[in-house]
Amino acid sequence: MSIARLNGLNQVTCDSCPASYPNTYAAEDWQVMIADARTAGWVIRKAGPQRDHSDTSDLFGTAPRIADGKRDEPYTHTCPDCANPLPSGGLL
Repeated sequence: MSIARLNGLNQVTCDSCPASYPNTYAAEDWQVMIADARTAGWVIRKAGPQRDHSDTSDLFGTAPRIADGKRDEPYTHTCPDCANPLPSGGLL
């Protein structure tokens, strides 16, 4: 999940690693939370095409797959470390 919600507070979490933006925000401060995270170097963008949830019973004659029941998120959230994995400078 990209946005963690607990006791009426929201927090941006990275989709690639366990990192999270350190500040928490009330629901009415949603736009402020996104703006602050982007200012801190987080990459927040619209997700790609949604997954196809059709089954494979027409191909294989088996029951539809029920594993991986996570819902698709409309946005991806990437922390600065995952967005820029190589440090700047150095020899390479």
